Amino acid sequence: MTQINSTRVVCPQCGYDDNPATASHCLNCNSRLGSQSLDPGDRDASSRRGGIPWSVIPLAGLLLVTLGLFFLWRSNQSPMPPAPQPLASQANDPLHDWQPHNFLRDVPNVPEGVFLYGGAMASAALRSKSIQSEITRAHPEFRLLYTDPLNVPPDSGKGIEMTASGEISFSESFRPISQSEYNIVRSRGYTLKQVPVALGGIAFYSHPGVKLPGISLGQIQQIYSGKITNWRQLGGPNLPIVPVSQDPDAKASTSFLLQGMPSSERRFGKNVQIVRDTTTAIRKVAAIPGGFGYGAQALVVGQQTIKALALAPGRSRNYIPAATADGTVNKQALLDGSYPLIRRIFVVYREDGSLDEIAGRAYANLLLSTEGQKLVDRAGYLPIR
Repeated sequence: MTQINSTRVVCPQCGYDDNPATASHCLNCNSRLGSQSLDPGDRDASSRRGGIPWSVIPLAGLLLVTLGLFFLWRSNQSPMPPAPQPLASQANDPLHDWQPHNFLRDVPNVPEGVFLYGGAMASAALRSKSIQSEITRAHPEFRLLYTDPLNVPPDSGKGIEMTASGEISFSESFRPISQSEYNIVRSRGYTLKQVPVALGGIAFYSHPGVKLPGISLGQIQQIYSGKITNWRQLGGPNLPIVPVSQDPDAKASTSFLLQGMPSSERRFGKNVQIVRDTTTAIRKVAAIPGGFGYGAQALVVGQQTIKALALAPGRSRNYIPAATADGTVNKQALLDGSYPLIRRIFVVYREDGSLDEIAGRAYANLLLSTEGQKLVDRAGYLPIR
């Protein structure tokens, strides 16, 4: 309100304090003067209590309209979904992030370099030049070199041992990792990983001159333990049996040939001849009229110098052929589980964050791709996918 004194009137708008008491408008800004005036000491209070200038009203209105439109838009939006959390089962599953690929070239994280690998002779068909050339064509920077152990024949156990010690990047195994092998690597601060990539059978064979409809697993145990020494005992010719084994340990406690026998009888017969690998075993059996040996179906079936025998479980005569009529691996018997001696083939590598781990994981993923599984099938094994 405008304060009126007997001598002057103070303008509430500009603060001019020399307006005559009878003036109706400010002499300075021409603003209308009220019936009362303010004292000069109250000028600041007057400006604070004054009305809002008309120029401000459009701006305030625009602001209110903008805020209203914003809240209207926000209310119509769907709530944001919470960030996905990994399931407990997935977090503990080492393969939950594995995705199969169609082609070898599509497999990611294949490292560059030369990587040594080793392991079972039973998986030797996976290391053929034709298969390795396919991998090299897809990933020329990923070069693999199979490495034999020093002074001892290669096998699954030696391959796992060499992988655990860092002598090679990864290995192939025709059996799972044992608990003792796990314990050894855990004491070193890391673990081993086994990834199944194929299925394969173990086939038994004889010299072509041995005429038998087949042989049972029970009879095989008696042959290798030395209880059966002549083919005549099995209905065959009168020839001494010369069993050949490529078991490098030549220990009954570790040989699958004698599994299931009492520990007191679990030993090889004196007539068992130990050889380095499947190739040497096949040559020896082919050269000895009473020879008898074993090896992976993929390596045995199709050999012309030996005879692959049908195999029966236990002591039965339910013989399942190792080969089909056209001389190929009897994969149907592997697929339906009727073949008595089936094994999985694993790729084994260390889980230690090293380049070797990346190489082992890449090799497993290459074989597990759709194209890789076709290579597995071509090699004479049963694809696991």
